[in-house]
Amino acid sequence: MTIESIIPKIYIRRTIPEKYLDQIKALGAEFIIDNWQYGDPEPTISQDISDCNIVLTLGLTDSLTIRQYAPNIKWVQSLSVGLDALLHEEIRNSDIVITNTKGCTSVPIAEHTIAMMAGLARGIPFMIRNQLNNRWAPTPITDLSGSTVGIIGYGEIGKQIAKRAKALDMFVIGYKKRPSKLSEDDPADKIVGLDHIDDVLLEADFLILALPSTPDTYQLINEEKLAKMKENSFLINIGRGNTIVEEELIQLLKEKKIAGAALDVFEVEPLPPEHPLWEIENVIISPHNAFFSPNTLDRYMEVFIENIQRFKDGKELINIVDKQLGY
Repeated sequence: MTIESIIPKIYIRRTIPEKYLDQIKALGAEFIIDNWQYGDPEPTISQDISDCNIVLTLGLTDSLTIRQYAPNIKWVQSLSVGLDALLHEEIRNSDIVITNTKGCTSVPIAEHTIAMMAGLARGIPFMIRNQLNNRWAPTPITDLSGSTVGIIGYGEIGKQIAKRAKALDMFVIGYKKRPSKLSEDDPADKIVGLDHIDDVLLEADFLILALPSTPDTYQLINEEKLAKMKENSFLINIGRGNTIVEEELIQLLKEKKIAGAALDVFEVEPLPPEHPLWEIENVIISPHNAFFSPNTLDRYMEVFIENIQRFKDGKELINIVDKQLGY
């Protein structure tokens, strides 16, 4: 798929440091900026954007309601891999090309996941609660070495997790929609397909959810699936909050039907202060920041700036999303 070579006129819906704006200018691009921080209300349009043909935004939260004011949009670059808000029916059926930041966050997410596995295995949630209450008490401990990791959604992030898990002497099962033959350099011990998800749930000591948000993954992990997990197993979600039926997970955690969970994503974000997950002692909560590192924005902007040049030259963009599949 190729894009006609035209002058880039960009509507930026994020806060972008000046050094990146200078690089965009150097490409001969024009831009309009309305800053929009994650968690803030959508900003009003401050200038005429009718000539803009590119939008830089966060597909996780932006449903592109501005399209009526920007009829010439050809391409949207999302600064998130997830496109939960953006990929609604109108956009799926349009000619707008969507690109995301796939691959830019795989390493930090993998490092976060390993930290969560180690924290749960060594009883860190209990230690922290004991420390806050000046209480000297034993904590439940398990080993990473010799444990089985099941990665539901075995893509680029899953491979980075597997690579690190193998260094800790763990057995890795990858689960993906279209499994391929295990290559010599793949870090997983085995890869299975759709008909084997229950086997992964039964075997995993650490179940990692690294799924995109699609109709197929929506509330995939429900009470029936969770009940197949071992009572001494842990769940870690670094994919999308809506892949889990949250209230059913909460009930199983309270009943100690699984040993614990580390959750970076939720059905509602930010997680409301009154949410019951805050009070469950065997849970680690992180504020949807598994993806983040000091180099995150550099990686994002490298993709965007490369794509601006490709847009100008009429070449195919990198990280084009299949709008029907959702990733």
